[in-house]
Amino acid sequence: MSNQEAIKILLGLLKKYKKKIAIIAVCLLASTGLNMLLPILSKNIMDKGFLGKDKTLLMQLILASAILYGCIKLIDICKEAIRIQIAADLEYSLSEQSFVHLLQMKPNYFKQKNDAEILNTLSTDIANITSIADESMFFVIAQIFGIVGGVIGLFLINYKLTLLVMLFIPFKYLAIKYFAKKRKVYMDSYMKDSESYAKWFGETITGMQEIKLFHLYSPKKEEFYNRQKDVINRKKQMNILSQLNLISDGMMIQLLQTILYIVGANMLFDLQLSLGSIFAFITYSTYVTAPISAILNIGYLLSGIIPSTKRYFAFMELEQEKEGGSVKALKAGEITLKQVSFSYQKGYKVLNHINWVIPHKGKVVLVGKNGSGKSTLINLLTRFYEVEEGEILLNGRNIQDFEINHYRSLFAVVSQQVYLFHDTIRNNICLYKKVDEITLQNAIADSGLEEFINEVSLDYMVGENGSLLSGGQRQKIAMARALIYDKPIFILDEATSNMDRYTDKQINQLIHTRLKDKTVILVTHKQETINEIETVVFLDQGKLKEIANEEIVNK
Repeated sequence: MSNQEAIKILLGLLKKYKKKIAIIAVCLLASTGLNMLLPILSKNIMDKGFLGKDKTLLMQLILASAILYGCIKLIDICKEAIRIQIAADLEYSLSEQSFVHLLQMKPNYFKQKNDAEILNTLSTDIANITSIADESMFFVIAQIFGIVGGVIGLFLINYKLTLLVMLFIPFKYLAIKYFAKKRKVYMDSYMKDSESYAKWFGETITGMQEIKLFHLYSPKKEEFYNRQKDVINRKKQMNILSQLNLISDGMMIQLLQTILYIVGANMLFDLQLSLGSIFAFITYSTYVTAPISAILNIGYLLSGIIPSTKRYFAFMELEQEKEGGSVKALKAGEITLKQVSFSYQKGYKVLNHINWVIPHKGKVVLVGKNGSGKSTLINLLTRFYEVEEGEILLNGRNIQDFEINHYRSLFAVVSQQVYLFHDTIRNNICLYKKVDEITLQNAIADSGLEEFINEVSLDYMVGENGSLLSGGQRQKIAMARALIYDKPIFILDEATSNMDRYTDKQINQLIHTRLKDKTVILVTHKQETINEIETVVFLDQGKLKEIANEEIVNK
């Protein structure tokens, strides 16, 4: 994405607020018009009030100046209320779009980036993009009006001094161009270092137990120092650059005013200008120099916004999960895998031309060594991954023909890695579904969770990802959740690996009772569970074959 395309996108974001921006423009125009009157009042206060020694007129002019100033500030309050609302709406809109996009992202994206990295990147980019609605940006619009009035005021007082003010523009342009170019370089580096730090920080927090067990405090502190030092240094560079820009701007304006005072003093002594005219001219000159600085500073401000705009919209263009076909009317039935292959790396197939038929309401066990591709096969069935070669059929129809959410509604999955939300046990079981008390209690009893519920209650908070529960308790909640949703196809992927023997046996009995009319696919290494199922398939080196129960021990 080019800088021009990024700017076009930024302007497009403001398009839907054009009515509010029009009101702001009217407020700015009114405020600028009133501001144009202040130097005239100041000139008359000096020349006719103080120097003319007219006390009554002086008081009237001072009162008029105060009223005028109050009106200007009242208009500014109205303008700022509208601008702040635009900024808030824009921030929410960008946040909502990115969140909805995240919900539709391919699962593989979340394996490449951790939650801290994602949050840091999006919050940084959204904050930078939203700054297009900052006061400094809208200030430029006001200054465009101000320049016109300021130049007119300058020419009315003295055209020679006006030409002197105009010489300020090219010098300011060259300075801003230099600072904007440097800031873009610093901003790109800062964003890259900040994203890298956030990724490292998220991984460190996730691995805190290993850090404590293996006493990794010193190396982790050193890593923190090196990574955070890079981020802080980049930030320092940008802050110093901003201050240098402000200082150079102030020095140029001060130099200009010094020259104007010197030239103006000579004109005053030569009786070409009055004292009030000089002060009015100085005031009008700020109406020209300040706007020019603000307008030229747009490039400097955009140099910090454009990199975030490019990164944010590059993220929004990342491929989402394919919704598949439009077929929504579907029912559980026979699942057939035909010549299915899949690989994570080119040249190495985790699954190699798999052929497998899972009968409707059938019960099958999938076994295999670690890394043999069992979880990959499950992810293909649930369409978290896409088949590389071959096809998967449901009732003789390619599963890609079905709308993805309707297709997934056929499956209840209980895995070894259960995710629980930071909420109550009840809400983690029901997951926003309204469930009557009898159905809920039956699911609790069948999942072996009853004893624990009697100890703590359904309103017990489980902590972040179930941190206040044991591994077995977390899996029982996941099982109860699956039973509540009562899907026609159950996938139990090491679903009882952390459960006690009594509960394990209880879950095994469900296969012949509550789940007898369901299709059940089990991934397990437990011989007790395998003994409950007649059909056992063994996955090894990307190939699948059916084996007898007694062969499992040797595998």
